[in-house]
Amino acid sequence: MKNTKSKLRKKIQALEERRGDRLEQVLSQNQGLIRGYLGTRARVCGNPGCRCARGELHESKYLSAAVDGVTRQVHVPKRDEVEVARGVERYRRFQELRAEIAELGEEVLGLVKELGETLLKPYPEKDPIPPAKKRGRKPGRG
Repeated sequence: MKNTKSKLRKKIQALEERRGDRLEQVLSQNQGLIRGYLGTRARVCGNPGCRCARGELHESKYLSAAVDGVTRQVHVPKRDEVEVARGVERYRRFQELRAEIAELGEEVLGLVKELGETLLKPYPEKDPIPPAKKRGRKPGRG
C-alpha cells in the first residue's frame, strides 16, 4: 500500500513537471499568433499574352479561417508571407501546448483521486462509512 502511494506521488510530480514545462513555453510566447491556415492558390490572370495563358499559373498565398461557421479567406501579400507563416505556426504550436496542458491536468486529477482513495482510512473500523458514490449521470441515460 505504501509502495503504491509512493508511486502515485512520483507520477503526479513527473506529470506536474511536464505540465509546468509546457506552461512555461506558453507563458514565454510573446510574439503574435495568427489563427488559420496558410494556403497557396494558382490562378490565371486573364491576359492572353501572359505566361499563365500557356499553363504557368500565378501563385499567391491566402489565409483561411472559420468565422462564425463560415470559412473566410484573405489574400496575403508577398511581403507578409513569411510573417504570416510564422504567426500561423506559432498559433498551431500554442494550441498543441494548450491541449497537452489540459490532458496532463486531467491525468494529474485522476492520479490525485486515486491517491486519495489509497489514503482513505475506514472509520469506524467495525462498521465503516462506505466510500462516496460517483456523481453525475448514469451511463446509458441520454
